[in-house]
Amino acid sequence: MTIPTLMTKHQHKVNVIKWRKAYSQFSQAALMMSQDYNTSDFKEVLFANITQKDSGNVTTNAVIDLFSKYFKNVKANCNGNCNGRNGWNCSGILSDNYEKTGKTGYKYLNGTDAGYWVLGYYPTACFQTPDFVFGIDTNTTLYGRISIDVNGIKPPNVIGKDIFVLNMNNLSNVVPGGGENFYSGFDYECDENAKSGGPACSAKYLISY
Repeated sequence: MTIPTLMTKHQHKVNVIKWRKAYSQFSQAALMMSQDYNTSDFKEVLFANITQKDSGNVTTNAVIDLFSKYFKNVKANCNGNCNGRNGWNCSGILSDNYEKTGKTGYKYLNGTDAGYWVLGYYPTACFQTPDFVFGIDTNTTLYGRISIDVNGIKPPNVIGKDIFVLNMNNLSNVVPGGGENFYSGFDYECDENAKSGGPACSAKYLISY
């Protein structure tokens, strides 16, 4: 086995370990939220934090306030604009690249462009921690859909390799991509031959590598 191949395999193993650590942190945060607010509904917790700074369906400030309570050394990075189409820059990959090329730099396992959904279709907020970058999307029916880039701007920037997804809509059951009713279809499998392959790797790598 060549040295580059060995290095790639090693880095992937490191990324999987980071993903498992991140999933554990979100699971613990979800449990604490549930206990603190006496509910298993993430949406209820989120809306309990809405202030006059937010309006309508825009919950950016509520998200920032909430997650700042449950993650250590977390830094919100919105710059007043979390919309990936308009220059949102959480990990250093989106920035103005989408406006210039229509591509974000994120890929599915088959190498095709994954679009700007990776860290949220219209990310409500994004955060940087000492270990990973994550974006939260509360503008869909899946409140609490979170995308995690375990190594930030570093390559490969591929879903299922260094980018993983989870949903904490139900605080008592944090579901990884590929879990029940969350990116569980054939198109999302952890398979390079799948149309949008990669999201289901999130569940797969929690079990085995």
